[in-house]
Amino acid sequence: MDGYRRRPLYSADNEDTRSELRALEITGDDTVVAIAAGGGRALSLLTAGPKRLVAIDRRPDQVFNLELKAAAMDAFDLEDFQGFLGIGDAPDRLDQYRMVRQSLSRSARRYWDNRRGLIDAGVFLAGRTETALVRFMRGLKALGLMNWAEPFFQASSLEAQQALLDAHRDRVDRGLVWWRLFCHPLVIYPLAQDPSFLRSTDGSVGTYLVRRLVDFASLNLVRESYVLRLVYDCGLEPDSPLPPYLCPGGFEQARKALDRLEVQCGDLRDFVARGRIGGPIKWSLSDVSCWMNEAQFHELLRSITHGAPSGSRFCARNFAARRDIPRDLKDRVRRLDQICEGLDCGDASVIYRFEVGEVTRPTAEAAAAS
Repeated sequence: MDGYRRRPLYSADNEDTRSELRALEITGDDTVVAIAAGGGRALSLLTAGPKRLVAIDRRPDQVFNLELKAAAMDAFDLEDFQGFLGIGDAPDRLDQYRMVRQSLSRSARRYWDNRRGLIDAGVFLAGRTETALVRFMRGLKALGLMNWAEPFFQASSLEAQQALLDAHRDRVDRGLVWWRLFCHPLVIYPLAQDPSFLRSTDGSVGTYLVRRLVDFASLNLVRESYVLRLVYDCGLEPDSPLPPYLCPGGFEQARKALDRLEVQCGDLRDFVARGRIGGPIKWSLSDVSCWMNEAQFHELLRSITHGAPSGSRFCARNFAARRDIPRDLKDRVRRLDQICEGLDCGDASVIYRFEVGEVTRPTAEAAAAS
């Protein structure tokens, strides 16, 4: 089996891309720029049928992950695609890999040739972040510490779920101690290697997570969140809630639009600096704010909105580090407050808060040039 350090950083879809689809309102005239990450976000955004979708990531392993998923989507029907990823059964994933291998770039082939153990197990849970979460959950279950949570995933109404929340309030408060410990940077960062856990502006990341979970469960059924089911069930099945590109309609839409997908390995800021893209641009920034300090994130927003045509939008996720739209952009970028509030409450990945902005008018320099 391949070593833990040889895994990609992310592989599963631990973000609810339906939020980006709602926030960005992508049309057939739009160019979309997205962070590649585990690959599922870009494929789910393709379901909206953009004119062009550029998926960029500075980590080659994430780019190779998306390449593999896109090649498999093109080659297989939905059932076989799900099975290849590890969602349900597959006859032989290594045979499936041999079928799609030549569709990959040379670098991606070399990467996955050296990680056939991950392919054989299903790449959906191959990432280091997902592996850390699944191991943690399996450990809690083995100790019997998650038995109390099962009724939450069986609750069929918000009223029943709210009654469970009230009944377990003391348990949640006591569990904060363990969440603070597990999410302490000295514990979680060596496992997940996600700088989100190092940049909190809200104090303890563990406390923040529990509060977000409780707030979500007060308004939404936890059984319908594929991200919570992914963590609690330690994986997904074909009958689980699934992200758009893994659902029948979304799969077909994304598959038809694969020729509009461009995958690039590089830094997002370098991509922005290289030049402008004609027409409206929709930016799916994911949680890049967690990978940047506040000054860097604000400069990124200034760069992507400078000269952008009216109607261009961006959607950014905030984890424990809260980043807002800088004040000097507010004369030409409108924060979509109602959308942000709705996504903060209903996003199925639970832990994020959103900044969604729309360019209302270009900079004076761009207007003069036009």
